[in-house]
Amino acid sequence: MKDFVLVFDIGSSKLRAMVAGKGVNNTFITKGYFESDYDGFYEGRFLNQEKLAMTFKQALSDLDFDIAKNNKVYIGVPAEFSSVKATSASMNFGDRRKIKQSDIDAMFYSAGEKAKGEGVEIVSVNPISFTIDDTRLSYSPVGEVATSLSAKLSIIYAGREFINLFNGIVSALGFESVEYISEPLCEALFIISEEGREDLNLLVDVGDLTTSLAIVKGEGLAYLSSFSIGGAFITNSLSEAFELTLSEADRLKKMVVLSLKGKQTDFYELSTDLGKIIKVPLNQANEVVGYIIDTIGSAISKCLQLFSNDYIPYLPVYLCGGGITQIKGGRDYLAKCLGRNIAYGLPSQPGKDKPTLASIYSLVAMALRSEK
Repeated sequence: MKDFVLVFDIGSSKLRAMVAGKGVNNTFITKGYFESDYDGFYEGRFLNQEKLAMTFKQALSDLDFDIAKNNKVYIGVPAEFSSVKATSASMNFGDRRKIKQSDIDAMFYSAGEKAKGEGVEIVSVNPISFTIDDTRLSYSPVGEVATSLSAKLSIIYAGREFINLFNGIVSALGFESVEYISEPLCEALFIISEEGREDLNLLVDVGDLTTSLAIVKGEGLAYLSSFSIGGAFITNSLSEAFELTLSEADRLKKMVVLSLKGKQTDFYELSTDLGKIIKVPLNQANEVVGYIIDTIGSAISKCLQLFSNDYIPYLPVYLCGGGITQIKGGRDYLAKCLGRNIAYGLPSQPGKDKPTLASIYSLVAMALRSEK
């Protein structure tokens, strides 16, 4: 098991775990996969911590994971429990010489020591860009000859309450080591090419109860935010609008096609929990779904304004998670709300290229990178 990593993906309503190793051509060998609904979190609080610990235990049992053979676990930190600080660092070498990886490590360590704060733990220090000798921009300075090096850095924090909660859970299960990794950063590095990240990118992950957005550049996050609206709000709105149970509303949500504009006589035919067929007005159902996506789009736009007062004309946008991507026409509707083209954020794994799997596979990729 030492060549495999165990990763936990903490979603707002689902908890997933995977045991995986490195395959050929940047693929993964999946030894086990676990997924379970749980009470999740909302507005920065886990709703049932006791059940959360039980779900972790169930995952290990279902995965048949032997802690005695591998006592380290990786846990993804969602945006809702994270924050980002931009900072800068520099070093002078005196004489011209080659830049070493140890120089970069020392720079990151020093920046991290200066950036420690109350109530948070540093998850990682990541470079947005480097400047060699105050003139040359670089994203990979190791091996370059220089007298000085400066960097724009992104420091990612996790809330100490989050860390303490999961430290307690994994310690009780018998793990001796846990490493926390930023889910938004992992997704960005996994989905967006190295060349593409030389410019700003926007990564949006719409989950069930929460939406996160990250502005990405280089190997770091220039901005991170989240808000508590997601796909479950669409389900609840459909339930209230048409007096449906949540399971009926969820089925209706899967039937909705936002690109359709029907007549007043057009309906979605929905099978109820009791097996009856009822008719739901097509246009009204689409309006309910569209209203929530509009709300999500408006919140994203406000977050972008907080990042920059100036409109960023060319900003590639990637959409992950299941809150909108599983609605037919959902991505295109959100694109109209934002006035920008949107691409799906897809894992580059054969047969697994779904935006709903971006988070778990990106965490695996980072964990394997960390092991190396």
